[in-house]
Amino acid sequence: MSTDSSAAFLGRVERGIAAAVQADGLGEAVLAPAAAHLCLGTGAKRMRPQLVRLLAEALGVGDEPAENVAVAAELIHAASLLHDDVVDQGQTRRGRTTVNATWGNAVAVLTGDWLLCGALARLRNHPQVVTAASVECVAMMSRAAIAEIQARGDLDLGEAGWRAIAEGKTGALLGFCGEALAYTAGRADLVLPLRRFGRHLGAAFQLADDLADLFALQTGKDRFSDLKNRNPSLPLLRAAADDASLRRRIDAAWAWPSVSEAAARELGEAVLASSAPADCAAQLDIELKTAAASLGPLREAVWEPLREWAAPLCAAVPDSPAGAPFPAPLRGAR
Repeated sequence: MSTDSSAAFLGRVERGIAAAVQADGLGEAVLAPAAAHLCLGTGAKRMRPQLVRLLAEALGVGDEPAENVAVAAELIHAASLLHDDVVDQGQTRRGRTTVNATWGNAVAVLTGDWLLCGALARLRNHPQVVTAASVECVAMMSRAAIAEIQARGDLDLGEAGWRAIAEGKTGALLGFCGEALAYTAGRADLVLPLRRFGRHLGAAFQLADDLADLFALQTGKDRFSDLKNRNPSLPLLRAAADDASLRRRIDAAWAWPSVSEAAARELGEAVLASSAPADCAAQLDIELKTAAASLGPLREAVWEPLREWAAPLCAAVPDSPAGAPFPAPLRGAR
C-alpha cells in the first residue's frame, strides 16, 4: 500500500460506502435511503477502516484491496447495527432516529441483509478464503447477539460467557480486518495472530464500555444503564461473585419489570465501592497488552499509530493501572 494520509484513505472509503448504498435495482429505492440514513453523514469514527489502513501499510497490501476490506467491514458493522436496533427496539443511533423507527422493522432487517450482500460483493476479487472469513465473522457476530439477549438478567453468565459475547460483538470484525489483509498479502503465518489481536482489542473495547457506564464517561448515555437493562457486564459479574449480598440485591432488582433510577444508582454505587472496577481496569490493561503482543512483527508499525488515532476515544478511569498502552478506558467501539 502506498504511503497515504488517513484523511485521503478514509475519503476513498467514504466514497466506496456511498457507492454501495446507491439504488440501482428492484426495491432499492427503499433500501438505499434507509442505508444512507445510517451510513452517510453521521460523523462515524470509521475505526475499522483506520485499523485496515495501518495493517495494510504494514503488510504491503495495495490501496484497492485495502479499501475493499475497509468498506466491507463498515457494511458488515452497519448491518449489525440495523439488526441490533430491531432487536432492542432502538429509537436513536448516531444522533438520528433509527431506521426501524423511521421506516419500520421490515425495512431495517432487509436493509441489513442488503448491506451484508454488498460487503460480500466488495470482496469478490479477493482470495476465496477472505470471503469465507467474512461469512464466519458474521456468523460469530450473530451467535454473540443471540447470546447477549439470552444473558440478560443472568449473573451466572460467567467470565467465559462475557468474553464470548464481547469477542463476537466487537472482536470478530476487528479480527476479520486483520485476517483478510493477511490472506490478501499472502501471509498465512499472520492470520491467527491478527485474529487474536482483533479479539483481544474487541474485549478491551467492551471492557471500556462496561467501565464507562459505571463512571458516567459516555456522553448521551445514562449512567448505570447496564443495571437498568439487566446487562451482566464484567464489573457487575465480578462484584456479584465477590459479594453474595450484593448479588441478591441485583437479582431482586432485576426480578421487577423495570429497574428504577434510584435502585440502579444504589446498586451502581455499591459496585463502584467494590474491587470490581479496579480489577476490570487491570483486565483492560491485560487485554490491550495482549493485543499489542499479538501483532508480532507488525507491532512497531501498527501499535504506536493506533494509539494516536485511538486517543480521542479514551478517558481516564479513577485508580486504573498505570502504564496502560492507552488511557483507560477506550470508548465508542460501536
